[in-house]
Amino acid sequence: MPIKSEVIILYNCPDTQGSIRWRESDAGVLNEVDSVASALDVSGVACCRHGVQRLENVVAILKAAPGAMVFNLVERLEGGSEACNRIPELCRTFGHPCTGSSSACLKLTQNKWHTKERLRACGVPVPAACVVPPGAAVDFGRIPNPPLIVKPLCADGSEGIDGASLVRDPAGQLDQAVKRVHAHEGQSALIEVFVEGREFNLSLLETEGRVSVLPLAEIDFSLFPPGRPHIVDYAVKWVPGTIPGKISPRRVPACVENSIAERLRETALAVWRACGCSDYVRVDFRVDQAGRPFVLEVNANPDISPNAGFPACLAAAGITFPDFIGQLLRNAAARG
Repeated sequence: MPIKSEVIILYNCPDTQGSIRWRESDAGVLNEVDSVASALDVSGVACCRHGVQRLENVVAILKAAPGAMVFNLVERLEGGSEACNRIPELCRTFGHPCTGSSSACLKLTQNKWHTKERLRACGVPVPAACVVPPGAAVDFGRIPNPPLIVKPLCADGSEGIDGASLVRDPAGQLDQAVKRVHAHEGQSALIEVFVEGREFNLSLLETEGRVSVLPLAEIDFSLFPPGRPHIVDYAVKWVPGTIPGKISPRRVPACVENSIAERLRETALAVWRACGCSDYVRVDFRVDQAGRPFVLEVNANPDISPNAGFPACLAAAGITFPDFIGQLLRNAAARG
């Protein structure tokens, strides 16, 4: 089905005043915009780019372009994640087909604790965890057994995660790690069991109502310098040269036993159903020494810039980037 209407590439304007703490991930959306625009140009589809800072900007753009399709790349707005999550809902209200997952899915998966609760209720394995709100002290009677990792409750792109986030001695390290999230990120801290083992990223793509799992990707921790914690922290994800000679320490397709690969695929599909995902999603896993998979993150709006994991999995599946972009737009059109 050809794309007949103009496409609006909607994205968040990166901060240029230095007020955003995570400037690299904030600016990364521009690489996604360029990639999508190039893919649409290759396919002969007209598009325009609109950077937005607040939700009212989105309303004005939608009203000015009746019938246009929206390729949603917005990851940050004034007003926080709640404002970002409303964009698919707004598009439907004004009659614009929109790519990606629904507002309900984005809202759910933005909050790591709510996602855990949903997955646990659906029988999907997740690491044990607890939440410490800003200003609250750690209740050492409630924390899971170490090792632990401390993350911001509502953040993407490994923001707020570094080597000090990994806690092996709760008595000596945990309180400081939690206070750091409270002070620097201004939000609750998630204390989660750190699953020792392998890490996998599973990319899922919806095509004509059917969901497929792309070739598996694995983080190659053998490439990490000695002494560096085996976690994909902010620097590993966004700062070139953190792992010498590598843009990202991933292997696609992963070399993994069939039994583990099948369990990962089945669990990823269960995650898709449980969270009500659409179009494309990346699910991050750790697999423990016994071969048991645990879901870490559900990325309902994953990075699709050229060096990111999702395009690497598309390439491994033999799917061109323009075909992928076209498929998302056809999905959006089919949803009306």
